[in-house]
Amino acid sequence: MQVDVKLSPGGDFFEAEVDGKHAGQLEFVRRDGVIVYTHTEVDTEFEGNGVGGALVRAALDGARAEGVKVVPRCPFVKTWIERHPDYADLVEGG
Repeated sequence: MQVDVKLSPGGDFFEAEVDGKHAGQLEFVRRDGVIVYTHTEVDTEFEGNGVGGALVRAALDGARAEGVKVVPRCPFVKTWIERHPDYADLVEGG
């Protein structure tokens, strides 16, 4: 399954698509020079297929490219980072 992730036109969430169909999104806000990840949602029909992970990876890769720290308020993002320690350096205060 090919998951395509892109930043929304408004720049306030990442959207995942599978075969051109909306599969999920990761919402965030920018606050005090950091990116705060607030909510990740994967559509039911795509759960368990790596959509959430693709969203988090794209969001964190974007933060790394910008050179900013992140705050994982979303439990899914927090757990994903714990399972992928090569991204732990991005966490504010971490």
